[in-house]
Amino acid sequence: MYTVVAQQHIPLPVHEVWDHLTSPELLAKWFADTSPLVPGGPVRMDFGDGDFLSGRVVEWDPGIILGLRWRFIGHGPEYEVRYSMLRRKDGTELTVQDRGAITQEEAECLRVGWAEFLFRLNKAVVKNVNTRFSWRKAFQFTYEMKAAQREALVTALTDPNWYHASLAGVHAQIRDFDENEINAIMTHEAWGTAETRLRVKLKNIRGGDYAFFAHEGWPQLPVNLAEEERRRFVTVWLGALAELQLDDDLQRQRAGCHTAGFQLRLA
Repeated sequence: MYTVVAQQHIPLPVHEVWDHLTSPELLAKWFADTSPLVPGGPVRMDFGDGDFLSGRVVEWDPGIILGLRWRFIGHGPEYEVRYSMLRRKDGTELTVQDRGAITQEEAECLRVGWAEFLFRLNKAVVKNVNTRFSWRKAFQFTYEMKAAQREALVTALTDPNWYHASLAGVHAQIRDFDENEINAIMTHEAWGTAETRLRVKLKNIRGGDYAFFAHEGWPQLPVNLAEEERRRFVTVWLGALAELQLDDDLQRQRAGCHTAGFQLRLA
């Protein structure tokens, strides 16, 4: 796993910086909506466009260290995020360490992302304004597959009927695919003539199987639908993948039952 580091000088004393990391009212100005953070408690950070982080507080030393573990939309790798604060004469030196990226490309994106978030925190403090991102124009996430689940996922993602049944009535055209990448164009009656694009890359990294999803094209939807549909499809994708995983689990259970029955008859 890769670890990225970002740092920012914040012109506030450490106890006020701590408040901006733990208070829902202050977090909402620069990062995400959340309930109060407490030692050892659950964490859910909602960005407003359907994306969210869910996990738990693992370190709690007010004004010194805040440690969190979370997963993006509840799937994929777990990330360990550690905020550390150092008192300075004219404010606080705030450092973020984020460990969990499984590729160098992802690590670079996290590095840039955290630098931007800390810049937004600083701006929110200095100018007393809301500096939150509006909405992310692409829905990108990593799906960590269980053993032997890759075949089921590929079968689903290359079947137009699966999209229509599992993704809220989407019509899909599979453009091209091989064992490592699947590309599709998706339309929906509610979108008019607009299309969205799906790209899924399948990789085995250090013994783990991952699917990297990128569902793009939301700004091309009608203005009154674009952000709403982008938000809705996070839930749609989560439901579809959960159903796919359940089907896979049921098939294994049934196989186990059949084997057990065969052994019983032999006995």
